Amino acid sequence: MKMISINKNIQSEIVCMTMEEMVPEDSLFRKIDKYIDFTFIYEKVKDLYCEDNGRPSIDPVVLFKLVFIQTIDWLKSMRQTCKKIKVEAEYRWFLGIPFGEETPHFSTFSKNYERRFKGTTIFEDIFVEIIKQAQKYGMLNDEFFMDSTHRKANANKNKYEDKLVIEVKKRKLELEEEINEERKRIGEEPFEYKEEYEEKHIKVSKTDPESGYYHRDNKEKGFMYLEHRTVNGKCDIITDAYITKGNIHDSVVCKDRLEYQKKKLDLEIKKVGLDSGYDTLDIKKIFWN
Repeated sequence: MKMISINKNIQSEIVCMTMEEMVPEDSLFRKIDKYIDFTFIYEKVKDLYCEDNGRPSIDPVVLFKLVFIQTIDWLKSMRQTCKKIKVEAEYRWFLGIPFGEETPHFSTFSKNYERRFKGTTIFEDIFVEIIKQAQKYGMLNDEFFMDSTHRKANANKNKYEDKLVIEVKKRKLELEEEINEERKRIGEEPFEYKEEYEEKHIKVSKTDPESGYYHRDNKEKGFMYLEHRTVNGKCDIITDAYITKGNIHDSVVCKDRLEYQKKKLDLEIKKVGLDSGYDTLDIKKIFWN
Protein backbone atom coordinates (compact mmCIF):
# COMPACT_ATOMS: atom_id res chain seq x y z
CA MET A 1 0.00 0.00 0.00
CA LYS A 2 1.05 3.58 -0.64
CA MET A 3 0.76 6.45 1.80
CA ILE A 4 -1.79 9.11 0.79
CA SER A 5 -0.38 12.39 -0.51
CA ILE A 6 -2.11 15.73 0.05
CA ASN A 7 -1.15 18.86 -1.85
CA LYS A 8 -1.02 21.98 0.31
CA ASN A 9 -0.52 25.69 -0.36
CA ILE A 10 -0.27 25.28 -4.13
CA GLN A 11 -2.40 28.40 -4.70
CA SER A 12 0.31 30.68 -3.31
CA GLU A 13 3.17 29.15 -5.29
CA ILE A 14 5.08 31.62 -7.46
CA VAL A 15 5.59 30.37 -11.01
CA CYS A 16 8.01 32.03 -13.42
CA MET A 17 6.84 31.33 -16.98
CA THR A 18 6.41 33.34 -20.13
CA MET A 19 3.07 33.51 -21.94
CA GLU A 20 4.76 31.68 -24.80
CA GLU A 21 5.58 28.73 -22.53
CA MET A 22 2.05 28.53 -21.13
CA VAL A 23 0.31 27.99 -24.47
CA PRO A 24 0.48 24.44 -25.94
CA GLU A 25 2.32 24.08 -29.22
CA ASP A 26 -0.73 22.46 -30.87
CA SER A 27 -3.09 25.24 -29.80
CA LEU A 28 -5.65 26.14 -32.47
CA PHE A 29 -5.13 29.80 -31.62
CA ARG A 30 -1.43 29.46 -32.45
CA LYS A 31 -2.37 28.19 -35.90
CA ILE A 32 -4.86 31.00 -36.45
CA ASP A 33 -2.34 33.60 -35.34
CA LYS A 34 0.32 32.09 -37.61
CA TYR A 35 -1.71 31.97 -40.81
CA ILE A 36 -4.14 34.90 -40.54
CA ASP A 37 -2.68 38.37 -40.77
CA PHE A 38 -5.04 40.55 -38.73
CA THR A 39 -3.18 43.82 -39.28
CA PHE A 40 -5.44 44.70 -42.24
CA ILE A 41 -8.16 45.50 -39.68
CA TYR A 42 -6.42 48.76 -38.73
CA GLU A 43 -6.86 50.08 -42.26
CA LYS A 44 -10.47 48.86 -42.41
CA VAL A 45 -11.53 50.69 -39.22
CA LYS A 46 -9.42 53.85 -39.38
CA ASP A 47 -12.35 55.98 -40.57
CA LEU A 48 -14.39 54.84 -37.56
CA TYR A 49 -11.92 56.38 -35.10
CA CYS A 50 -10.76 59.95 -34.47
CA GLU A 51 -7.10 60.44 -35.42
CA ASP A 52 -6.17 63.33 -33.11
CA ASN A 53 -8.80 63.65 -30.38
CA GLY A 54 -10.33 61.68 -27.51
CA ARG A 55 -9.04 59.02 -25.16
CA PRO A 56 -6.89 56.11 -26.39
CA SER A 57 -9.09 53.24 -27.57
CA ILE A 58 -8.94 49.52 -27.05
CA ASP A 59 -6.91 47.96 -29.87
CA PRO A 60 -9.55 47.23 -32.58
CA VAL A 61 -7.82 43.95 -33.47
CA VAL A 62 -8.37 42.81 -29.88
CA LEU A 63 -12.08 43.64 -30.15
CA PHE A 64 -12.51 41.53 -33.27
CA LYS A 65 -10.38 38.70 -31.91
CA LEU A 66 -12.87 38.52 -29.03
CA VAL A 67 -15.50 37.54 -31.60
CA PHE A 68 -13.17 34.81 -32.91
CA ILE A 69 -12.71 33.39 -29.41
CA GLN A 70 -16.43 33.44 -28.69
CA THR A 71 -17.29 31.72 -31.97
CA ILE A 72 -14.51 29.13 -32.04
CA ASP A 73 -15.10 27.92 -28.48
CA TRP A 74 -18.91 28.18 -28.63
CA LEU A 75 -19.17 30.64 -25.75
CA LYS A 76 -22.74 31.81 -25.23
CA SER A 77 -22.19 35.53 -24.81
CA MET A 78 -19.59 38.28 -24.91
CA ARG A 79 -20.01 38.59 -21.14
CA GLN A 80 -18.95 34.95 -20.68
CA THR A 81 -16.13 35.38 -23.21
CA CYS A 82 -14.64 38.37 -21.39
CA LYS A 83 -14.94 36.52 -18.07
CA LYS A 84 -12.96 33.52 -19.36
CA ILE A 85 -10.29 35.74 -20.93
CA LYS A 86 -9.23 36.84 -17.46
CA VAL A 87 -8.02 33.34 -16.55
CA GLU A 88 -7.28 31.57 -19.86
CA ALA A 89 -3.61 31.86 -20.82
CA GLU A 90 -4.39 30.71 -24.39
CA TYR A 91 -6.87 33.55 -24.90
CA ARG A 92 -4.55 36.14 -23.40
CA TRP A 93 -1.71 34.98 -25.65
CA PHE A 94 -3.96 35.26 -28.72
CA LEU A 95 -5.03 38.78 -27.71
CA GLY A 96 -1.54 39.86 -26.69
CA ILE A 97 -2.59 40.70 -23.11
CA PRO A 98 -0.21 39.25 -20.48
CA PHE A 99 -1.27 38.36 -16.95
CA GLY A 100 -1.09 41.45 -14.79
CA GLU A 101 -2.82 43.61 -17.40
CA GLU A 102 -6.57 44.23 -17.47
CA THR A 103 -8.63 42.51 -20.15
CA PRO A 104 -11.55 44.26 -21.89
CA HIS A 105 -14.88 44.44 -20.07
CA PHE A 106 -17.80 42.99 -22.03
CA SER A 107 -19.48 46.40 -22.07
CA THR A 108 -16.46 47.80 -23.94
CA PHE A 109 -17.22 45.57 -26.89
CA SER A 110 -20.95 46.37 -26.69
CA LYS A 111 -20.34 50.13 -26.68
CA ASN A 112 -17.88 49.93 -29.57
CA TYR A 113 -20.37 47.84 -31.53
CA GLU A 114 -23.22 50.29 -30.95
CA ARG A 115 -21.19 53.47 -31.50
CA ARG A 116 -18.78 52.38 -34.25
CA PHE A 117 -19.48 49.09 -35.95
CA LYS A 118 -23.28 48.77 -36.05
CA GLY A 119 -24.69 49.65 -39.45
CA THR A 120 -21.31 49.31 -41.19
CA THR A 121 -19.96 46.52 -43.38
CA ILE A 122 -16.89 45.99 -41.18
CA PHE A 123 -17.70 42.40 -40.15
CA GLU A 124 -18.38 41.42 -43.75
CA ASP A 125 -15.19 43.19 -44.86
CA ILE A 126 -13.10 41.24 -42.35
CA PHE A 127 -14.75 37.96 -43.39
CA VAL A 128 -14.04 38.65 -47.08
CA GLU A 129 -10.41 39.62 -46.43
CA ILE A 130 -9.76 36.39 -44.51
CA ILE A 131 -11.27 34.34 -47.37
CA LYS A 132 -8.91 36.15 -49.74
CA GLN A 133 -5.98 35.21 -47.51
CA ALA A 134 -7.12 31.58 -47.72
CA GLN A 135 -7.12 31.91 -51.52
CA LYS A 136 -3.48 33.01 -51.42
CA TYR A 137 -2.63 29.85 -49.51
CA GLY A 138 -4.28 27.76 -52.26
CA MET A 139 -7.03 26.53 -49.94
CA LEU A 140 -9.93 27.01 -52.39
CA ASN A 141 -10.87 25.25 -55.62
CA ASP A 142 -13.80 25.61 -58.03
CA GLU A 143 -16.19 23.18 -56.25
CA PHE A 144 -18.77 24.48 -53.79
CA PHE A 145 -21.70 23.26 -51.72
CA MET A 146 -24.71 25.33 -50.70
CA ASP A 147 -27.54 24.67 -48.27
CA SER A 148 -29.61 26.45 -45.63
CA THR A 149 -30.07 25.85 -41.91
CA HIS A 150 -33.03 27.13 -39.94
CA ARG A 151 -32.41 29.07 -36.74
CA LYS A 152 -35.21 29.52 -34.22
CA ALA A 153 -36.29 33.08 -33.62
CA ASN A 154 -36.95 34.17 -30.07
CA ALA A 155 -40.68 34.23 -30.77
CA ASN A 156 -43.71 32.19 -29.67
CA LYS A 157 -45.11 30.36 -32.70
CA ASN A 158 -48.65 30.82 -31.37
CA LYS A 159 -48.45 34.61 -31.09
CA TYR A 160 -48.90 36.00 -34.57
CA GLU A 161 -51.22 37.99 -36.76
CA ASP A 162 -52.57 36.90 -40.12
CA LYS A 163 -51.49 39.32 -42.83
CA LEU A 164 -52.71 39.55 -46.40
CA VAL A 165 -49.94 40.35 -48.87
CA ILE A 166 -50.15 41.02 -52.58
CA GLU A 167 -47.12 39.93 -54.57
CA VAL A 168 -46.09 40.16 -58.19
CA LYS A 169 -45.91 36.71 -59.70
CA LYS A 170 -42.43 35.84 -60.83
CA ARG A 171 -42.22 36.03 -64.57
CA LYS A 172 -40.07 33.72 -66.67
CA LEU A 173 -38.63 36.52 -68.79
CA GLU A 174 -36.23 34.35 -70.78
CA LEU A 175 -39.05 31.93 -71.62
CA GLU A 176 -41.29 34.82 -72.71
CA GLU A 177 -38.54 36.09 -74.99
CA GLU A 178 -38.02 32.64 -76.52
CA ILE A 179 -41.74 32.28 -77.20
CA ASN A 180 -41.97 35.68 -78.87
CA GLU A 181 -38.85 35.02 -80.96
CA GLU A 182 -40.45 31.82 -82.21
CA ARG A 183 -43.73 33.61 -82.95
CA LYS A 184 -41.87 36.24 -84.95
CA ARG A 185 -40.07 33.50 -86.87
CA ILE A 186 -43.35 31.90 -87.95
CA GLY A 187 -44.94 35.26 -88.74
CA GLU A 188 -47.19 35.55 -85.69
CA GLU A 189 -47.67 38.64 -83.54
CA PRO A 190 -45.65 38.47 -80.29
CA PHE A 191 -47.54 38.15 -77.02
CA GLU A 192 -47.71 41.17 -74.74
CA TYR A 193 -46.88 39.91 -71.28
CA LYS A 194 -48.07 41.85 -68.24
CA GLU A 195 -47.41 41.66 -64.55
CA GLU A 196 -49.73 39.35 -62.67
CA TYR A 197 -50.50 39.60 -58.98
CA GLU A 198 -51.43 37.05 -56.37
CA GLU A 199 -52.81 37.32 -52.86
CA LYS A 200 -51.71 35.13 -50.01
CA HIS A 201 -51.97 35.03 -46.24
CA ILE A 202 -48.83 34.85 -44.13
CA LYS A 203 -48.17 34.59 -40.39
CA VAL A 204 -46.32 37.57 -38.91
CA SER A 205 -44.83 37.19 -35.43
CA LYS A 206 -45.97 39.76 -32.88
CA THR A 207 -42.67 39.33 -31.01
CA ASP A 208 -40.19 39.30 -33.91
CA PRO A 209 -41.84 40.52 -37.13
CA GLU A 210 -38.50 40.29 -38.99
CA SER A 211 -38.55 36.48 -38.73
CA GLY A 212 -40.59 34.28 -41.04
CA TYR A 213 -42.87 31.30 -40.40
CA TYR A 214 -40.98 28.15 -41.35
CA HIS A 215 -42.90 25.01 -42.29
CA ARG A 216 -41.42 22.13 -44.21
CA ASP A 217 -42.26 18.44 -44.23
CA ASN A 218 -40.78 16.44 -41.34
CA LYS A 219 -39.20 19.54 -39.78
CA GLU A 220 -39.96 21.75 -36.83
CA LYS A 221 -42.47 24.52 -37.53
CA GLY A 222 -42.32 28.02 -36.12
CA PHE A 223 -40.81 31.46 -36.58
CA MET A 224 -37.29 31.08 -37.91
CA TYR A 225 -34.43 32.63 -39.78
CA LEU A 226 -32.53 30.82 -42.51
CA GLU A 227 -28.76 30.83 -42.79
CA HIS A 228 -27.81 30.20 -46.40
CA ARG A 229 -24.24 28.95 -46.35
CA THR A 230 -21.74 28.19 -49.09
CA VAL A 231 -18.73 25.98 -48.37
CA ASN A 232 -15.75 25.33 -50.62
CA GLY A 233 -15.03 21.65 -51.11
CA LYS A 234 -11.23 21.66 -50.87
CA CYS A 235 -10.70 22.58 -47.20
CA ASP A 236 -14.33 23.03 -46.03
CA ILE A 237 -13.93 26.80 -45.82
CA ILE A 238 -17.14 28.83 -45.56
CA THR A 239 -17.13 31.42 -48.34
CA ASP A 240 -20.55 32.95 -47.73
CA ALA A 241 -23.21 33.13 -45.01
CA TYR A 242 -26.42 35.01 -45.69
CA ILE A 243 -29.45 35.40 -43.42
CA THR A 244 -33.07 35.62 -44.58
CA LYS A 245 -36.49 35.19 -43.06
CA GLY A 246 -37.51 31.60 -42.47
CA ASN A 247 -40.19 31.66 -45.17
CA ILE A 248 -37.76 32.47 -48.01
CA HIS A 249 -37.16 29.48 -50.26
CA ASP A 250 -33.56 28.32 -50.72
CA SER A 251 -33.69 28.69 -54.50
CA VAL A 252 -34.64 32.38 -54.28
CA VAL A 253 -31.23 33.51 -53.00
CA CYS A 254 -28.98 30.90 -54.64
CA LYS A 255 -28.21 32.72 -57.88
CA ASP A 256 -27.58 36.08 -56.19
CA ARG A 257 -25.27 34.59 -53.56
CA LEU A 258 -23.19 32.78 -56.18
CA GLU A 259 -22.91 36.01 -58.19
CA TYR A 260 -21.94 37.88 -55.02
CA GLN A 261 -19.08 35.47 -54.36
CA LYS A 262 -17.84 35.66 -57.93
CA LYS A 263 -17.67 39.46 -57.79
CA LYS A 264 -16.67 40.04 -54.16
CA LEU A 265 -14.14 37.24 -53.86
CA ASP A 266 -13.23 36.80 -57.52
CA LEU A 267 -14.04 33.10 -57.21
CA GLU A 268 -14.22 30.68 -60.10
CA ILE A 269 -17.33 28.58 -59.50
CA LYS A 270 -17.65 25.61 -61.86
CA LYS A 271 -19.49 23.04 -59.73
CA VAL A 272 -22.06 23.51 -56.97
CA GLY A 273 -23.52 20.70 -54.87
CA LEU A 274 -27.21 21.37 -54.11
CA ASP A 275 -30.13 19.33 -52.81
CA SER A 276 -33.52 18.92 -54.56
CA GLY A 277 -34.81 22.17 -53.04
CA TYR A 278 -32.70 24.07 -55.57
CA ASP A 279 -34.04 22.18 -58.59
CA THR A 280 -35.36 25.13 -60.61
CA LEU A 281 -34.91 26.20 -64.22
CA ASP A 282 -33.26 29.51 -63.24
CA ILE A 283 -30.57 27.75 -61.23
CA LYS A 284 -29.93 25.16 -63.93
CA LYS A 285 -29.38 27.91 -66.48
CA ILE A 286 -26.49 29.26 -64.39
CA PHE A 287 -24.48 26.20 -65.36
CA TRP A 288 -25.89 25.71 -68.85
CA ASN A 289 -24.55 29.06 -70.03
